[in-house]
Amino acid sequence: MTRPLLSIFAFGLVLCGYAQDSLFYANGMVVIGEVEELGVEMVRYRTVSGERSVVVVAEKRFLKKVKLAGGQEFVLNPSADPIIATPAFLASDHALSLDFIAPATNHLTIGYEQSMGTRVALTARLGYIGLYRTKEYSYYYSEGPKLRGGMLKLGIKFILPPSPRRLPTARDQHPLAGWYLRPELLLSAWQDERSYHGYPIYGPIRTDYASAALNMVVGRQVILGSQFTFDLYGGIGYGLQWRNGDLGPGSGSNSYRAEYSYSHIFVGSRTPLAISGGMTFGFLF
Repeated sequence: MTRPLLSIFAFGLVLCGYAQDSLFYANGMVVIGEVEELGVEMVRYRTVSGERSVVVVAEKRFLKKVKLAGGQEFVLNPSADPIIATPAFLASDHALSLDFIAPATNHLTIGYEQSMGTRVALTARLGYIGLYRTKEYSYYYSEGPKLRGGMLKLGIKFILPPSPRRLPTARDQHPLAGWYLRPELLLSAWQDERSYHGYPIYGPIRTDYASAALNMVVGRQVILGSQFTFDLYGGIGYGLQWRNGDLGPGSGSNSYRAEYSYSHIFVGSRTPLAISGGMTFGFLF
């Protein structure tokens, strides 16, 4: 019994001897120890790990402030990340988002994202095609196209670990934040209705389009504040398109493909190569 008691007593003496100063990291971590040196770029301090006293050298850019036992406080980075990785913050692993660029291209897209564990998330985006009728006139048709349709994007996001060269902030620790790879299935279908010159008897001419693509998406999502997200991404892959039920491009009327398919873009009217991208703002819950 004597030896364990002596060990506990010695550990308590070490802890009391060094647990004097507080170091506040930018990612929310607080370390109790004894500051030995405040340099121009580094802070050297001593702390307790297990039953041993260890010396740690930290870069000042990773520290928000240092508070000494005597009450002196040194603010090193006043603009450091104030968000702390609390359990409530990390538990907000669902997000609703809105594509910021979509309305400018005549559709509206709303996204949903859910974390499925460590660095894996499911994503789904649903869109409505045909927000407004464009006023476009040409030699061939008398008014702009009237569009009606929808689109769907389904993907699995694999979030990459943060760089080992930098200390991750609280925002970097969120399960939906960081660089990622996302295999994604893109589907869209819409009806294009136009009134052509020379066909007043037959009325407007309708063309039905359906497109599908499988892309590999690369992007990065960051946390703004504690409840908002910003996501910027782009992808490339292969796709197909059907025009009035016929797979194109072919010959005659099927030789034309609508390169812009709302969920993605074909690189030319006769190639299966497809690209996608977007910029979204979201809300965590």
